[in-house]
Amino acid sequence: MSDSHLYRDQILEVEPTGIETVAEAQRHGAPWHLFGVWFSANAEIATWMVGLAIAAFYGTDLRSAIVGIVLGNVTGFAVLGILATMGPRYGVPQMVAGRLAFGRYGNVAPATLSFLAGVGWFAINTVFGAYALQTIAGWPYPLALAIMLALQIILAVYGYNLIHLFERVSVVLLALGFLALAIVTFGRTHWLAPFDAHAPLSAGGPLAAFIMAGALAFSYALGWVPAASDYSRYLPRKTDPRAIWWYSFLGCALSCIVLEIMGAAAVSAERGIDLTTALPTQAVSVLLGAGWVAKLVLLAVVLGTLTANCMNLYSGALAALVAFNVRVKRALAALAVGVIGALLATGGGRPAQMATAYTEFLLLLSYWASPWAGVVLVDLLVRGDAPADPQRVPYWRSGFIAWIAGLAASAPFWNQVWFTGPVARAYPQLGDLSYYVGFTVAAIAMAVLLRFDRVATPSTE
Repeated sequence: MSDSHLYRDQILEVEPTGIETVAEAQRHGAPWHLFGVWFSANAEIATWMVGLAIAAFYGTDLRSAIVGIVLGNVTGFAVLGILATMGPRYGVPQMVAGRLAFGRYGNVAPATLSFLAGVGWFAINTVFGAYALQTIAGWPYPLALAIMLALQIILAVYGYNLIHLFERVSVVLLALGFLALAIVTFGRTHWLAPFDAHAPLSAGGPLAAFIMAGALAFSYALGWVPAASDYSRYLPRKTDPRAIWWYSFLGCALSCIVLEIMGAAAVSAERGIDLTTALPTQAVSVLLGAGWVAKLVLLAVVLGTLTANCMNLYSGALAALVAFNVRVKRALAALAVGVIGALLATGGGRPAQMATAYTEFLLLLSYWASPWAGVVLVDLLVRGDAPADPQRVPYWRSGFIAWIAGLAASAPFWNQVWFTGPVARAYPQLGDLSYYVGFTVAAIAMAVLLRFDRVATPSTE
C-alpha cells in the first residue's frame, strides 16, 4: 500500500490489518476518540439490564445498588484503561498482547474464551435490539432480526476506522435517547426502596444482594477488558498513556454507572410489570407509553445494539484468529463469527428464558476474565517499559499457571444456578466473591512467578 493511499486515511475501506502489528505508517487518531468509542459501546439496553438484574433478581435495596454499581464499575474500568495503553505501545489486539504474559500456547485458552464471550454478547444484544426494532416498525421478528444482524456484520467487516467513526457520531443520539428514559424513570423512582426478600435470587439476604450489585457491575466491566487495546492499537506509539486511560475510563464508567442505576431505579419506578421476565422493550413501553418519547428511547436501544455489537463481533473475530491461529483475513473472520452469532440469536423468541440466561451469562464472564485481567495487569506493571514483542514470545509463560491458580481459588466461591461452591453454599450472605478472589489470587501468583520466570523455547511462527 503506497503512502498516498493508506488505510489510516480511509473510512469506507475494509481494514486490511488483522492480528499483525500495525505499521508505523498506519498509526493515526487521537486519545479523545476513545471516549466516544467506549461511551457508545456501553450506552445500550444490556447495560441497563445489569442494574435491573441487581434490583429485580437479587432484591438489592436501591441505595446499596447504587454504591455497588459505582464501586464495581470504577474498579473494573480502571483495569480496562490501563490495558488500553498497550494498544499504541505494541500495535496489536488485546488477545495478541496477552501472549506476553501467557506465551503463544498458553494464550490459546483465554483467546478461545474471549471469542466465545464475543459471540455470546453479540447474540444476546441482537435479540434486545431486534425486539426494539420490531416494536418501532411493527415488522415480524425474523425481519427485524435479519436487519440488525446485517448492519452489525457490515460494520465489523469494514473494521476499525468505520467503527470508530460510527461510535463517535452515535454519542449524542444515544445520550438524548437514554436521557429521556432517565427523566421519566428518576421522576418515579422510590429512592428509599428496601431490600426485597421475595426476589428470585435473594436467599442470601441484604449483604449478599449488595455484594452481588458490585459483582455484576464488575463482571460487566471486565467483560470488555479482553478487548481493551483493540480500539487503541492504531494510535501513534508516543500517545500519552494518561490520556488513553482517562478517555477510556470515563467513556465506559460514565455510561455504565448512569444506565445501571437507571435499570435498578426502574424496578422501584414501575410495579405494574414483572421485570424478571419482561423484555426491555416491554419495560420501556410501560414506563413511557406509546408516544414519541418511547419511540426515541427504542431508537436508542436499536442504535445502542449496533454500537455495542459491532465491537463484540469485531473483537470476537480478532480473538478467534488468535485462538485458532488460522491464516484467514480479518474481514472473513468477522463474517464467519457473525454467522455463528446469528444462529445463536435465533433462539430469542422466549423472553423469560433470555432474561435468565443473560443474568447467568454476566456472572459466567468474569469467572475466566477476572483472573486473566489480574495476570495481564501485573505482567504489564512489572515489565514496565521493557522492550517486548507480542508476536515473538515463548510457547509458555508463567501467566498461564497464575491464571489457572486464580480460577481454582475462585471456584469455591462460585454462586451460580448450575453450580454453587462450598464457601458460597456455607455462607450465602457473602453472595459471590469469586470475581475478587480470582483476580487477587491470579495477580499475586503472577507477581511471585515472574521472579522465577524463565525464557522457554521461542516460537518459530
